[in-house]
Amino acid sequence: MKDAFDTALLESGELMRRGVRAIVENVGKVVSLITVAVTALVLFCDVGFADFHGERFTSTLVIMLLASYLMYFSMYDTGEEAGKRCDEFKTANARYKSLTERIEGRHLSALRAYLTTYAEEEARFRRCSVLMQYGLSLEEYEAHKNGSVKTRAEMRAFRRADRIKVVAISVSTLLIGGTKRKKSEISDPESGKIFNTVLKLLPMTVCSLFTVSVMLTTKEGLCAADVIEGLFKIASLVIIGLRGYFAGYNYRRLTLPVWLETKSRLLDAFLKETGDAA
Repeated sequence: MKDAFDTALLESGELMRRGVRAIVENVGKVVSLITVAVTALVLFCDVGFADFHGERFTSTLVIMLLASYLMYFSMYDTGEEAGKRCDEFKTANARYKSLTERIEGRHLSALRAYLTTYAEEEARFRRCSVLMQYGLSLEEYEAHKNGSVKTRAEMRAFRRADRIKVVAISVSTLLIGGTKRKKSEISDPESGKIFNTVLKLLPMTVCSLFTVSVMLTTKEGLCAADVIEGLFKIASLVIIGLRGYFAGYNYRRLTLPVWLETKSRLLDAFLKETGDAA
């Protein structure tokens, strides 16, 4: 009985993954079909634009904007949740977690120094790459700081090289898999807790004020043109939602695994340098 339950559970999970994969792979086709259908409806109607200063235009614009934002970000979160179950994210996250578990307290000081050196070398590499495009070397770049004579082309290259800054990598950024903290890793999160909570409540407050203040009345003499107009607006929301879902899913499936893999390589190189490689 237990084996049958486990088999059914695995099959349902696989079926869900296939469904999510099918949605993502065909989201472009769905958007195209909706666009074609809406365009076909509009082509058989007389198209006109509302007065940009009219009351009806303003109220419709506010409603559509709020609905669009809610639809996009809600579907974005849904897409991210679906992306967590994809193999690419699971593999990258598992490797990253296995490496972070090997970092102990005794490693922190050495890891901080390693990240500082790595960031400086990485910026140096990018600066050399820019100079090479102009046929210049890093030695010539250092010489121009001492006031040596330069051509206009060289000055342009040196200005581009000057704009390259070191990308700071903190220990918390490398070891914490969640949201990046802008402050130091030893800063107390309680200090800004109330302020951050108020900021998160602002969108909810605005939506609540809008919901309470809006008044709905039924349209009199509803005709086919009004129905088509409503379908046109609803179709745009569906497209926005699909785009949000696709963006959230791709972020989890493609963008985040690359970042996790980068952090994994840094941790792996550090552990090998300190002689703690597995």
